[in-house]
Amino acid sequence: MIGEITNKYIRKEIIWIGGSNIIIRKLVSAVMACVLIMLSFFLTAQKDLAIIIGIYLFPILLIYGVPVSILSDFVTNKLISFHRVIFALIIHLFLATLFVVTPALFSGSEIFNFYFIISLFSSFLFYCIDEFLRSKLTIYLRQKIFLSKRAKDLCEKIGDLRI
Repeated sequence: MIGEITNKYIRKEIIWIGGSNIIIRKLVSAVMACVLIMLSFFLTAQKDLAIIIGIYLFPILLIYGVPVSILSDFVTNKLISFHRVIFALIIHLFLATLFVVTPALFSGSEIFNFYFIISLFSSFLFYCIDEFLRSKLTIYLRQKIFLSKRAKDLCEKIGDLRI
């Protein structure tokens, strides 16, 4: 009984990164990209700028970046691995550019400004993190962690707890 529960838990955790819960993987990618961008600005620029960028960037990544990334996965689903990677990167960068260039064209402001660079950088980071979470290396590492004896013992101890 406990072994079956442990195996179901381990299988669920292995599949989590692989593709069944795409939205969760995209949300994790968005959070990690936002934190890394904030950290990079925190280390290189003023601390206030990093907080302001994080406040504005996180909702944009959630509202715009996650659906764009899901669309990119849907469009590139049938392509061969190398072509899928390149085409997905192009989609991410193009739609990030479109997000900044379209308002800049209508307002008459400079197109290649600070926001343009931030959008490309955040889109590229989002893409790289998502591809890493999707990779076989991550799945292998999660299998090693959750299939280890220590993890099994921990799951059995949790399963033995009674309320």
